[in-house]
Amino acid sequence: MKKFLIALVALFAITTVASAAPYKLDEAAIDDVIENAVPVSPVALMAEIPVSLPAGMPATASVSAGKSPVGAILLTFFLGGFGIHRHYMGTRPWMWAIYTFTFGGIFGVVPLVDFIVEIVALAEDNSIARYCGNTSFFMWG
Repeated sequence: MKKFLIALVALFAITTVASAAPYKLDEAAIDDVIENAVPVSPVALMAEIPVSLPAGMPATASVSAGKSPVGAILLTFFLGGFGIHRHYMGTRPWMWAIYTFTFGGIFGVVPLVDFIVEIVALAEDNSIARYCGNTSFFMWG
């Protein structure tokens, strides 16, 4: 209780001392910047960034290079509730935590759908490339 009271007093002191009064907003300068702004598309920006691939890497290399569809399916079957298959396929490093803390990916529903989607992808074109590098929670979305 003592720490809470001290923190509350400190917070009150900071909020009473802090003031936005000395800051002035120059509306004319803001309008001038907006009127003179040059529209830029993200595609044009990406075209200006020089990209060089490591020696020996083909220009058509993809995220799924070296990712076995069968390996992903086996990881999904055995460890799908922990999201290890998503880590294998190149998602965010903490995706396993989301799968784990949602009780196996919404009680196992998400890994089950992942498993089915991977099997269908294997049957259709023998590749999981379209699911590799996906950073969203639902890899098929």
